[in-house]
Amino acid sequence: MSERLVLTHGCSLSNLPLFVAVGEGLFADEGLEVHAPYFNDINSTAELLATGVADLGTAAFTQPLIDAFRDDPPVLVGGSGLMGVAVLAQPHVDDVASLAGQPVGTFRADPMEVLLHDVLAAAGLGMQDVGLRYFDVLDEAIDAWRSGELTALTLAEPYANRLRGEGARTLSYGTELWGDPFPDTVLVASAKFLRERPDQVRSALRAMLTAERLIIADPVAALEHALPFYPGFGVEELAEAARLQPAWVDIRPLRSAVLGRWDSLRSLDLVPRDAETPTGAIALDLLDAEIGAAPASPAPLAIPSVPVPTPATSVKEKP
Repeated sequence: MSERLVLTHGCSLSNLPLFVAVGEGLFADEGLEVHAPYFNDINSTAELLATGVADLGTAAFTQPLIDAFRDDPPVLVGGSGLMGVAVLAQPHVDDVASLAGQPVGTFRADPMEVLLHDVLAAAGLGMQDVGLRYFDVLDEAIDAWRSGELTALTLAEPYANRLRGEGARTLSYGTELWGDPFPDTVLVASAKFLRERPDQVRSALRAMLTAERLIIADPVAALEHALPFYPGFGVEELAEAARLQPAWVDIRPLRSAVLGRWDSLRSLDLVPRDAETPTGAIALDLLDAEIGAAPASPAPLAIPSVPVPTPATSVKEKP
């Protein structure tokens, strides 16, 4: 019997291809025995990768950059889902500049934190200019929002759209700063796993690509596989969130969108300030081989842009 692989995954709906690949038995069809646990802790994926419990799965697109200097870092080998992260504000907030001095919630070492950093910088503010509050567990952040403890909060789908339905305003979808589209979740493999088991990584890529085709062909059936990971959500609510965070495995055209976050990560002290951009954190040769010579299809442009002042520089350094 083959070794059972624990799959990492994040909490956002951009992990849908992985959920479908597990639920439809697509990994098993490729000879991979896998297990994808339920998480509601934003840091679970990073911890599983760092401790070596998991060598394969989906992760935030910034994780391979943040962990690039570890002994056995995760390497970005494919995509999973696009966009779907947002900076939300209470209904009375008019713009990003109004957040100065206000309590703002986010999640450390996650694209949601990087987006908050960049959105504040675009408005001439730094992270030190707001009352920053970090959360690990999604439910705790949402409870703090609903109790009025936070003026703004960064969230991903499907949670962001639920709060919009409760009256939250969207200050940024990220597209006005990071491009339309940009990745949210990506498929990663540990460097050792990628080096020693490239055939299994390629098998995982095939499963994810098949899952994407199933999602496009029958979104409702696909979302049934996501329900166990989103207690309290129904298919209809997840379907709207999936429109805002579409599945997309062929990440080849979005390499620059990933590497373009390096300066922001340095500003946030998530990576060494004197280090060069770790281009080796992305290895798309297996994806290229699996898809073949055909050019990548254009990714869906699902989310409308939100006007935000363009910064003079991409990041505002800490004093």
